[in-house]
Amino acid sequence: MFTKKKKYGIFLIVSLFILTGCGAMEGKTAGDVEKKTQVLAEGTGRIPIVMTAGNVRVEGVLDDSETSREFLARLPLTISLKRSDDREYYTHIPALSDKGNAIEDYENGDITFYTGGPSLAIFFDKAGFSHQGNLIRMGRITSDLHLFDKLGDSIEMRIERKEPQMEHDVETMKAMYRTMYGYMLYETRNIAGIGEMIDDGFTLTHMTGMVQPKDEYIACIADGRLSYFSQDTEQIDVQLVDETHAILTGQTRVEAEVFGGSRHTWPLQLKFDMEKKNGQWLMMRAVASTY
Repeated sequence: MFTKKKKYGIFLIVSLFILTGCGAMEGKTAGDVEKKTQVLAEGTGRIPIVMTAGNVRVEGVLDDSETSREFLARLPLTISLKRSDDREYYTHIPALSDKGNAIEDYENGDITFYTGGPSLAIFFDKAGFSHQGNLIRMGRITSDLHLFDKLGDSIEMRIERKEPQMEHDVETMKAMYRTMYGYMLYETRNIAGIGEMIDDGFTLTHMTGMVQPKDEYIACIADGRLSYFSQDTEQIDVQLVDETHAILTGQTRVEAEVFGGSRHTWPLQLKFDMEKKNGQWLMMRAVASTY
């Protein structure tokens, strides 16, 4: 689409999951994205958006330029995009105003309008290794840019404003994760509370491949076969698939005694399939791993 680019003890560890569950190129870092996002956040026109392709959900912000406002007026929008040179996704769109933030070249994470297309171009890699002019920066990606590595050569993407309900749902699920750990600790154990957070058809898959149903999982905590003494959650990520489905991934260091073993601390990654039923988010399935 654009100008020519320049060449350049397993079971014990897994059982703990029952608790509750860069080699990138220069410029492609979370720090760079956070730095640019902060600049937009300091202004008055920071407009959050969500871009969804399959089960990959990417968040960003638009500025308050005339170019961005015209694009925003077209949302929600479902469009087909193509991958180009492993640096961007683009598609032709009706022309937008050129009264925006014109830039000499892109940075990783830029959401842009290419005046020569006219096209929408979302850049995620190779800043500093290839050049592109005739761009107006409309905003920035705020999610991890490595999410784009999961997408194919041609994708269907829905772009929409990030509504308050979306933020509420994300925070609700993060709170569930933290609360569930609290319910499993020895001194604050709450078996009934755990049961209310997981679906009746819930299953836990261990790294060994063993699948444990809800009742068996809860029984292990209730009778002390799984005893938890402390936890330190380091990261929780929630990806909304649609209005009623999400994927929650948490990373927590847990001190525990498992099936009669000695007390030890493990780094556990817990990945949950979440579903909203009758207005309540529930944990449907879980998979255990370490990080």
